[in-house]
Parts: sequence; structure tokens; C-alpha cells
Amino acid sequence: MAACASPPRESFDSPDPAARRAAIVRAAAEEDTTKVPDLVRMLDSDDPAVRLLAIGTLQRLTGETLGYDYAAPARDRDEAVQRWVSYAERSAGGATE
Repeated sequence: MAACASPPRESFDSPDPAARRAAIVRAAAEEDTTKVPDLVRMLDSDDPAVRLLAIGTLQRLTGETLGYDYAAPARDRDEAVQRWVSYAERSAGGATE
């Protein structure tokens, strides 16, 4: 009988894509808008599943995609990520004013 593996520890900073995916799923489930900067960082992931979950969660939380396509070539994703970085900076700035 095979032992069940424990689920990955949720962390946006983990080198394990499964842990990053788990953190994204938690942010989505909790509708946690404080995680937007972490989600934006995940848009640069090498793992397409992480990118897909991150943009889906960002769209759910903000109503925006800002033209980001998780499957687009890296240079096209980079342009959209910069739009997301600006969005997150404006949002954070607005929250503190």
C-alpha cells in the first residue's frame, strides 16, 4: 500500500511549483486582494500552470487581464507583466493615501 504524500506547503516563494500553485489557489478561494503583488510575480513563472492560475486569480480579484496571455511568447508576456506591475504599484499607492 502506497503512502499518501502530504500536500505541498503553500508558498509564493517556494521553488516547488506545486507549493506556488497551492498558494495561488488559496488566494483565489479567500479572495485575498492583498496577494495581488505575489500573483503578479507568478506571471513570470517558468511553469505554465502557475502562470495560468495566477492570471485567472488576478482576473477574478480585479476583473482585469491587462492583455496577459499565459501561453504567449515570453516577450509578449513581459510587456503584459509590466502593465501588471504598474497596476499593482498604483493599487498599493492608492491604498496608502
